[in-house]
Amino acid sequence: MALPAAPLARGTVEVAGEMVEVRSLTRGEALEIRALAGEPDADRRGEVLMIAWGTDTSPEEAEAWWRASDPVAVQKLVRGIAVVSRLLAEDGGDPKPEPSARSSRASST
Repeated sequence: MALPAAPLARGTVEVAGEMVEVRSLTRGEALEIRALAGEPDADRRGEVLMIAWGTDTSPEEAEAWWRASDPVAVQKLVRGIAVVSRLLAEDGGDPKPEPSARSSRASST
């Protein structure tokens, strides 16, 4: 069985009056960011990686932008990438619906 094509979602985020093209994170990228939790400087490192991967820029370029930019602009871009990645809903909540009791059980057919 061949696996289906699953292209990454794309979108745009308005940051500092400009539209920035973004893409969703891959599953591996999202897990790598989550694995940073609890490490020193995890917030900065996670945001820089999310910006780099979500905008297809180098980590060095993303970090230089992160360090020089207004915190609100950084948060807008990070949030936009998270929404496109379906890690965060537009309203800030969990985008994944709670599984129903029936759908969470394995079938024994």
